[in-house]
Amino acid sequence: MKQKVICLADCDSFFVACEQINHPELRGKPVCVLTGSGDRGIVVSRSKEAKALGIRMGEPLFQVKERRIEACFLPARHEFYQEISTSVMNVLRGFSPDVEQVSVDEAFVDLTGLSKLYKQDYVSLATTIRQQILEQTQIPVSIGLAPTKTLAKLASDKAKGNGGLFVISPENISTLIGDIPIDDVCGIGKQNSQRMHFSGIFNIRDFTCLDDAFIRRNFGISGLNIKYELLGICISTVDNRPHRPKSVQDTAVLSCFTQDFSLLRSALNAHIHHACRRLRHQNGFCKSIGVMLRHKNFHVTFEKCRLPFYTNSEADIMPTAAALLQQMFDPRAIYRSTGISLEEISYDAEIQPSLFAESPLQHDSNLSRALDELETKFGKDIVKTGWL
Repeated sequence: MKQKVICLADCDSFFVACEQINHPELRGKPVCVLTGSGDRGIVVSRSKEAKALGIRMGEPLFQVKERRIEACFLPARHEFYQEISTSVMNVLRGFSPDVEQVSVDEAFVDLTGLSKLYKQDYVSLATTIRQQILEQTQIPVSIGLAPTKTLAKLASDKAKGNGGLFVISPENISTLIGDIPIDDVCGIGKQNSQRMHFSGIFNIRDFTCLDDAFIRRNFGISGLNIKYELLGICISTVDNRPHRPKSVQDTAVLSCFTQDFSLLRSALNAHIHHACRRLRHQNGFCKSIGVMLRHKNFHVTFEKCRLPFYTNSEADIMPTAAALLQQMFDPRAIYRSTGISLEEISYDAEIQPSLFAESPLQHDSNLSRALDELETKFGKDIVKTGWL
């Protein structure tokens, strides 16, 4: 079987890099992008200069200020970042049709055989891709080059500290990655990582030396697939089909800490609307919902409930979500955020009818679709929904 050549292109400090397009004077300075507003905002992207100052990902702004760290803090603009992301992905698709976008700032690209087409070796081709993305979008990108997706992810992580490009070839896999902690491997997960430590497995070399039967018995087929990917055998190929989400979430930090149930309910109402709008855009319908409450001390409570039928309508979801919120709410507690998760999603014709169903198969609200059209024409949240 022909050896695969896969690259993972990962945008560096993506949200910050997007902001620096409009504000070039911020290049070379400590910059952070925040979700939420005011001192309750959370750091979700940092420039390398901000990282050097010790600002942590997910750190609240008020904690950064308590440590008297001077930096520029900007509110997140996700719609703008999505536009830039689309431009980056279009550059990648100009080199290869086999592009699998895995997040807003990250994508796998199958380069197998393209060295002959572009008359460049793969390292030179990866360098050309980085240059083209920077020239056309002004976004710096780190690229990992390897024979499998799992190795390409590890290579891209190493690329960030090695000039933006790192190569793991079949001949030097063990030398380059054998000592990397098993926790750093994408797909292992926290629970499996703890079990591996208990069994004396601490790095990649420990794991890849294990017998196949032991891995299959203790970590399932997914664990065995990861082993072979780490050995340079491509199990998971680049999938260029568009992937629709298995769940849709929407949450944000409140403008201030609160013990007010009505304020939490109003915020949850807005999150439900935004999540349903995204679900309708994908022609999706959910069968269950989950409500999240985050306390001042970051403790999170989460409750789920199944719905009687598939829906993408706020009117169907709000009463159930309100009941969950009421059930979870503690008047003595202080809260910093709430949010909604739409789960068990089916798309288009994927919903199978039942002969014995007592309720409608799905509900696609004409009113909700009309609200979507108004927002598309006049702007987000031009009309607000509510409950009594």
